[in-house]
Amino acid sequence: MVAYSNTITNVLNTWADIGVFAYLLPFLLIFALVFGILSRTKMLGENKGVNAVLAGAVGLMALQFDWVSNFFATVFPYAGIGLAVLLIAFILMGAIFDEPANKWILFGVGTLIF
Repeated sequence: MVAYSNTITNVLNTWADIGVFAYLLPFLLIFALVFGILSRTKMLGENKGVNAVLAGAVGLMALQFDWVSNFFATVFPYAGIGLAVLLIAFILMGAIFDEPANKWILFGVGTLIF
């Protein structure tokens, strides 16, 4: 019997080694945004095949150089920290203040985090 030592850390490191985080996820994000915009605005009509081909081309061309991967690798860790601080602010504001004051104070906290 063979004992496998695949932990989540090993799986995530393997995914990082094969480029899931540097290429696949940024491609999927760009593809989904472009496809959604083209589908919603109906700039090219109702043909989803054309929208998918154009979204795929834009997603692949965006990954031609490492600018997009480096940008996402820089921005998303800080965005995660900002979202965690905002979540803590939501919890504390809900426990301390009444409803009308919450939205303006949270708006200020969100602006400060941004």
